[in-house]
Amino acid sequence: MDLEWNYGTTEQSAPAEKSLKFEIIQIGAAKVDAQGKILKTFDRLVGPSVYPKMASHVEKLTGITAQRLSGAQKFPTVWKAFCDWSGGEQQIIFWGNCDGAVLLSNLLYHGFSGGEDLELYDLQALYDCAFVKSGQQTALGGALGALELTPYGQYHSALADAVNAASIFKSLGGEEFIRQNQPKLMQLLARRHRKKVQREEPGELLMEKTLENITDIDQVQPQFEPQLHRYMNAAPKQLIEGFYRNHKKIWAYQCEDRFVKVTSRSRPARSGRGKDFIVRFYQIDRAQLDALRRLKVRQETQVRRRRR
Repeated sequence: MDLEWNYGTTEQSAPAEKSLKFEIIQIGAAKVDAQGKILKTFDRLVGPSVYPKMASHVEKLTGITAQRLSGAQKFPTVWKAFCDWSGGEQQIIFWGNCDGAVLLSNLLYHGFSGGEDLELYDLQALYDCAFVKSGQQTALGGALGALELTPYGQYHSALADAVNAASIFKSLGGEEFIRQNQPKLMQLLARRHRKKVQREEPGELLMEKTLENITDIDQVQPQFEPQLHRYMNAAPKQLIEGFYRNHKKIWAYQCEDRFVKVTSRSRPARSGRGKDFIVRFYQIDRAQLDALRRLKVRQETQVRRRRR
């Protein structure tokens, strides 16, 4: 899959109720078999709900104008059409990590599940992990050239980029390449993320657990609460119900006189079945607890405004 998206210009920067930073304006996809052979394609423009004015950079890069988007169906309709077209397929491969984050944010904004059931893979990172090994990101055209593949269509057309990514996927060995390299990539990203979390996440990290092979999102909380109970040696009392923030779910508990924040972020399961959830427990103070409450209230207010 590949996505093109628009964002707010200076004169139409998003107010509080428009909490979507990047709005999808085109979805392109190629459905492939395990070896990477293309079976069928999907190409749809998406009418804007948040940013009707096109950013000049986006228009120049993609060739998509406001006139072309006029009359196009909105994201909820196009996404439902994509799901029908894909036959409920949950595994989506992107070239790069930005598209996956933008898709999840658009799903969350429009009231879908937040993408918890989707298994998102970054073929660019897998390619770089297997061949480049320097931390740099290889452009789509660079990978096509290195693999001696003929580019299809124009770059920054969602369908063309999806087809080109599918061509790379096939050349690398298809699903077997993902299976062999995904665990290596996950280990690399986990090391990088732990360092980032230690620098940026408010609170004192108490413990980290990985819940493996989760096939139902409702399994996550019942699995981590007993572990929290054992670690704190006290029954956890939920203070804040789970809510999403930057593609991770957050809860807050009180264990006797201590406050604990729990965060959960998913990734494709290393076993290939379901998802693995990285769950972290942080001790927080009263001020950090109050900040979480305000964040949840603000998010709920934004959701109510969008539904009106």
